[in-house]
Amino acid sequence: MNTYLVTYTLDNSDKSYPKISTRLKLYPNWAKLFARTWVIKTSRSSKRVRDELAEAIEGEGKIMVINITDSAWATYKMDDKLIDWLKSNV
Repeated sequence: MNTYLVTYTLDNSDKSYPKISTRLKLYPNWAKLFARTWVIKTSRSSKRVRDELAEAIEGEGKIMVINITDSAWATYKMDDKLIDWLKSNV
């Protein structure tokens, strides 16, 4: 399984935000870090994740998917539940 940092923005539209959030929650394991930044764990490739999320935003924005499996990380003032999730999944 790979762990990916996913971030996105949309072009002047709020209509696709619920669609992409719903799509991200379909991955086996996920955490929402910030408004438009998530971490997901899946066996899919970064390209496939990008393509699946691109369908959700219907060409109205930008998406970046970065493999962070086994990467070093640090946080500041983050929720303890989120920190626990990161410890278990990154």
